[in-house]
Amino acid sequence: MLNIVFVPGYGNSINGHWQEIWCKEFKNSYWVEQHDWETPHCFDWVEALDLLIQSIEGPILLVTHSLGGSTVVEWSKKHTANILGVFLVAVPDVQSANFPEAISGYQTPPLEKLAFPTLVLASTDDPYSTLARTKYFAKNWGSELISIGNLGHVNTDSNIGEWPEGKKLLNNFIYSLYQMKE
Repeated sequence: MLNIVFVPGYGNSINGHWQEIWCKEFKNSYWVEQHDWETPHCFDWVEALDLLIQSIEGPILLVTHSLGGSTVVEWSKKHTANILGVFLVAVPDVQSANFPEAISGYQTPPLEKLAFPTLVLASTDDPYSTLARTKYFAKNWGSELISIGNLGHVNTDSNIGEWPEGKKLLNNFIYSLYQMKE
């Protein structure tokens, strides 16, 4: 059975965030807990992600939001585990002037092809990354990219609730991953 690991971003994806809603709905789902949600450090966040992944048996799908996506990309430099694929939503440009100063250790984003299939969803008006910059990252990572329109940072401020359109894209991605394996 597929295990779904939700990797939230800066500040945590709670209080009605689509990630929190989906995590409660999907069977075999896990939530990456971080020691410090307000002043994240890359090394610590990667370690927390790795500890959870190493505790799970069977195939894993990572579902990320924002800094959670950056964390997975950083994690992938040293680890692979049994990752079936990664669903990356609103990955920030860590070199952007808008990137929060409270976050450290992410200043040089990896630009190597990732070792597993990835789908990047990008908003056209995300304050933390331009669509052009997200396309650049997706191309380097070997990711498929889908532009999802004007949804800001695809968080609770976007007023998307449980985000049914996103869930449909996730289900299609999961289906495609299993088609690739056949």
